[in-house]
Amino acid sequence: MRKPESNIHNISKFTAHDLFLSELFFIDFDEALPGSLLPEITKPLTFNSEHITPLIPLNDILLNYLTPEDLISRLKFQAINANRVRVTVNLSPQNKQDDKSSENYYLFKDYQVKEENAITQLPVLEVWPNFYAEGWQEYYAFYYDGEHGEETFQVQLHGAKESKKFTDKRGSFQIARMEEFPSRVKCYSGKEKKLVGLILLPTPEKIELRGSWKVGVDFNPKFTNVYINKNNYAEPLALENLLLNVTDVGQETRLTVLFEYFIPEHFIPENKPLPLSTVLTTRGSKKEETDQIRPIFDGRIYTPDNFRYKPQEDWIKTNLRWEPKNHYFSQLFLKHLALHICALTAKNGIAQIQWSLSYPSTFSKRDAIFYLRNWDKLTKELQNKTGIRQISPDFSADDKYFRNNFRIESLAAAQYFKDYEGRTLLKTTCIHIRDDNSDISIWEENKLVHQCSLQLGSQGLFSDYLSLNPQFFIKRFGVNAYEWEKLNIKAFNAKLDVWLRLEGDKWLKSKKYQVEQEEDFQGFTLLTAIGIAGLYYYVGILLKVLHDEKKYSRNEITEVYIGGNGSSVLNWLAEAGQFNSNSEVNELLSRMLSKGSGFQDTQIKTKLSQNPGDEVACGLVLNQTPIEGKSIKEKDPLIVGEFCEINGYQIYAQSRLDLEPLDLEEKDINEFKIPEPVNIAQFFYDFHQALQDLQIEDIKSLPSYQNIPELNKNKQLWREVKDEISNLLLEQKGKKSDTIRLESPFITCLKALLNVLSKQWVG
Repeated sequence: MRKPESNIHNISKFTAHDLFLSELFFIDFDEALPGSLLPEITKPLTFNSEHITPLIPLNDILLNYLTPEDLISRLKFQAINANRVRVTVNLSPQNKQDDKSSENYYLFKDYQVKEENAITQLPVLEVWPNFYAEGWQEYYAFYYDGEHGEETFQVQLHGAKESKKFTDKRGSFQIARMEEFPSRVKCYSGKEKKLVGLILLPTPEKIELRGSWKVGVDFNPKFTNVYINKNNYAEPLALENLLLNVTDVGQETRLTVLFEYFIPEHFIPENKPLPLSTVLTTRGSKKEETDQIRPIFDGRIYTPDNFRYKPQEDWIKTNLRWEPKNHYFSQLFLKHLALHICALTAKNGIAQIQWSLSYPSTFSKRDAIFYLRNWDKLTKELQNKTGIRQISPDFSADDKYFRNNFRIESLAAAQYFKDYEGRTLLKTTCIHIRDDNSDISIWEENKLVHQCSLQLGSQGLFSDYLSLNPQFFIKRFGVNAYEWEKLNIKAFNAKLDVWLRLEGDKWLKSKKYQVEQEEDFQGFTLLTAIGIAGLYYYVGILLKVLHDEKKYSRNEITEVYIGGNGSSVLNWLAEAGQFNSNSEVNELLSRMLSKGSGFQDTQIKTKLSQNPGDEVACGLVLNQTPIEGKSIKEKDPLIVGEFCEINGYQIYAQSRLDLEPLDLEEKDINEFKIPEPVNIAQFFYDFHQALQDLQIEDIKSLPSYQNIPELNKNKQLWREVKDEISNLLLEQKGKKSDTIRLESPFITCLKALLNVLSKQWVG
């Protein structure tokens, strides 16, 4: 974009007939165009004794010679009487010394203020982003008629390279893309489609681009986070409002349509908008309309709240995953996200972005390459359109540089704990809980000893129980039954994610005490406690195996740092709904580590992240402390934790789930079984014994359980658990070993136990 300049000397001797429109149209109330330039008005214009806002009654030919600011400074509106207005335009050179031969040159036209020219309703009209920077060529304008039809005006955006008009219900919409910030908006009548006036837009001040930011993007199916490093300090990306609000439309109308069809003024919650819900809106678009993937036109980031959010609608896309076979909506989300980040970067005067990206430990090398190639393509397109230099991670780059800017999630989370919270990685386990998985990394003296990703996250530890029993959620949590009862499980979980994000902490602190002694709520709490305790027990098993393999030198349990969006489940087990180092559940979790490992219980305290959900994005932009991770090529097979058999091969509990030496790679898994869930039975006994020995008050034991570890006791329970284990393992049978994501048999048994107990709790 080239900043416009005035050239008054090249204006021909226009006549009033050339410039002025035949009629004066006006908006029937005052200050209706807060985002526009307004002319000098010697006396407020009125109609029926009320102040009005005139449209500029000129065609736009003068804007080929003048900037909007220069033109508006040359205009004057003067009320002649109650219903007559004179509009004057001064075309004289402003500096007579530069052109002594020029004479004063004024044109004017008198207009009647007529009732039939009154515009009684305003459309929503917005322009984004509201700045000017050298090289920036991505501007978007949005129009919505408010379902007012002929009572309002329609628009044409100057310089639009693409324009899309559509209707939804009774409303008419338009989205336009421009390469320059628009200088004016042409307004047309809804009836005759004739030009009725101009709205002049102020030219933004030029932003000089210099300096560089490192930007960390943690993209995940449920929540996406962005941190920046500027001046060696990590902080969340500030989501400033970059909209130019041209028309004064009621907040309820404007905010609703901006959330669903364009770019919101603010993200929810305003006090902590990050991480963003990974939700896309395609409202007003159809996938088959174009082969392109265009941000804003075809899909936009959606910010859900508890009132408007309807995840069951087909234009709402949730649970976005980066998979080669189905990445259209994920690509749309990331394209809009990256464009939005670039706009915020430019607004802050930054000329270069160094991108740093995370990936899950479940990514294969092929997945990683696919993700990086698409990101590289996306950012190169942005560099051409924004003028901001984009540097993305590249497999061909220096190995250290590459590893610093393309990190496995567990490594980035550990970097956060080390550099941001100043914690040690001397003998430490980091547990990062997402929605459907938990990443575990074990560290000794800043070196990664073991990492694994378990297919058990906050959904399996917590929210699944609520979706299984929606009446419990409605009754105990006080939500509106009408909004929740008819949702399918996918939509229920998506809406629940938002409710927990916006209302969960407040409910815990103000309402939990009212229901925590109710039998059904105690059963709900017990399920979550068993799941979390099982994770810790498995970490104990990991420590024992790693010690036996001489990869972990200490025969003692580790400190535990826990983070991720799902780490808030600990608050549901704590007194007053707020987990801290004094919460009694610490004693239980330390005991589980001890029992799983066989090491002494040193009563370690679990340290909950100071910024749950921010760890990975923040860790991506930090590297003050060199910590040694594993490359994407290195294998670190799962530790089994429970005896199993695969295609007749016996794999013992202290072994690794490594198929290569068993000659199973690329072969069908015809048999996968766990004959006797001995270790999970021992865990369940140790869990109940710990509740008794430690006198844990807030977590009640399972009433029907006899506290005996042998499988021949509690026969009904273990019979159902074994059946559920077999059911879960059926999903693996008949598939090739290199196409499935194997999980630890111990975790499979834990999930089976939780499934059985949750069904009993529902009743």
